[in-house]
Amino acid sequence: MSGKNQSFEVHACREGRWTIETTTASQSDAEAIARKSLSKTGVSGVRVIREVARGDTAREKVVFEQTRELRDSGKIFVNDVDEAPYCETVEELYAGRGRQTINRLFRAYLDKNSVTAAEVMHDFRELRRIADLDTLMASGVGKVATLQSKGRDDVDTNARRDTLYGFLNEITARARTASEKKLPTIRAEGFEAAIEKVIAATRPAECDFMLRVLVTRELVQQRSFFGKLAQTVDWAEPTEDQQARALLDTFISDVLANAETLQDLIGLQPNLGAAVAALVDLAQGKMETASEGRPSDSPEALAGRLNTLIAQHALPDSQAMLVERIRRQIEAKSPLTRGEPEEEEEAFRSLIGKLMPQDDLFGGGSIAEALTHRQSRLLNKGGVAGLKEATGRLLPTLADPARKAAYLLALSESRLASTIGDEINQQLEGLFVRPESVRDIVKDSRPPNKKMQTITAVFHKVRVSGLEDGLKSRITGRLDELLASYIVDDRILERVDDPSRPLHVRAFMLLAMCTPEMLPEGKASQLARKIVVKHLKRPNFEGELVAAAPTHEKERILRDFHVQLYRCGFMG
Repeated sequence: MSGKNQSFEVHACREGRWTIETTTASQSDAEAIARKSLSKTGVSGVRVIREVARGDTAREKVVFEQTRELRDSGKIFVNDVDEAPYCETVEELYAGRGRQTINRLFRAYLDKNSVTAAEVMHDFRELRRIADLDTLMASGVGKVATLQSKGRDDVDTNARRDTLYGFLNEITARARTASEKKLPTIRAEGFEAAIEKVIAATRPAECDFMLRVLVTRELVQQRSFFGKLAQTVDWAEPTEDQQARALLDTFISDVLANAETLQDLIGLQPNLGAAVAALVDLAQGKMETASEGRPSDSPEALAGRLNTLIAQHALPDSQAMLVERIRRQIEAKSPLTRGEPEEEEEAFRSLIGKLMPQDDLFGGGSIAEALTHRQSRLLNKGGVAGLKEATGRLLPTLADPARKAAYLLALSESRLASTIGDEINQQLEGLFVRPESVRDIVKDSRPPNKKMQTITAVFHKVRVSGLEDGLKSRITGRLDELLASYIVDDRILERVDDPSRPLHVRAFMLLAMCTPEMLPEGKASQLARKIVVKHLKRPNFEGELVAAAPTHEKERILRDFHVQLYRCGFMG
């Protein structure tokens, strides 16, 4: 059809809500996927919608639809998880990563009963209620034990299951003991006053647990995730006590594991790509919300208030929970857009730009892994070969050498390192060891100081990374050599130390060459430092330094020069 493009969306209905499953270019493929989706648990209907685009307009038509009546068995299942931290103590289960796993395993139960993982772990009645549900706990323990022993000769599945049951027994015993204790109530005392009373009356070893019990008793009465979030944010905003904010962070992060709450916070979005981008903004504390004039507990206002707390670095567990959601959405099979493949690739590049606006990848290894999986899906290549090719294909999108290094180094610290570690290392070698000059690495026309800063940024990223020592030394050593050659071959120092310039201007420019941001400690920086030392040894150097400067500027120039000397390690 000339001038027209068509695509077919597969929609599925769950609990009365229609969502997009996937998009294809073929009606027959879409109908086959729809029939298969109809057999999935919880799906009561499917549709195939043909979208025909002509210029700036689009028409939609339902070309296939089937429904079925669901039988409500009342049975709740435990979700599969792709990773679970190997907790050595029960305290690790109460911590952020432990609760992340619990939130994912028992998501269906928690959502149905409007309780959080933290509340269940600290309220004896809630804990008994979930324990009484047939084999729910046994299924969860079994899934985690199997996952944690898979591929490990040093971990026996049955022994690991016994350890996890031991943790469960200890959590139950603690909750039972706490249920018999009389505590002040936040409702009667106020948040900070109630906390102070618990701290004063509790042994230090039990204090964190009893504070969580205190908050749980209040929140468990609120059977709305959004209401729980509004309440905890009300408590968190005015307090400046770090212990109190860390306490509330536990509960806020668990609420953010609920998908509907996140939907309320980010509002309606046109597609998955836009939704993930909004989550990234919230997780970074950069979300813009239309909250002006709205009630403080409205979704828009609450999103703004939560965003402010995250921007203040007050909620690290909550930020980690958002990052985990972002990871799973990027890694998922659902398309980022509803358009053509070119639009999908553009949405992916836009998302990468949001996650890495400069040379640090937000979310680290888990996000690098998710981006690699998404890229392999765009290439339509699976398995190890697909992941390796995806790694190489992602690099040109990043353009800047420091951004490429950040991605590869983050990927080297992800779970994929055990699968494609050789590919990661080869890419690093190709980018930063094999080149013959600085220009082979930084190929654009940025000025010399920016080129050196870029290479130095890569140097420092590699130096503090978890790479194997041999590879780390090869990369950092080679970068230092290339910088030294660049300085000599391009006569950088001669151009900086141009006698036609006033001495104080030259001196500050030379010291700038000695800063850790410009050149790393090594051969390259020594070239600059030698010239600085030569100047410092000149008779009456300080007099010459300020000779050409205006009288009212002389004292300031000397003061600033000594500060810079100290910063560059020339004094003490």
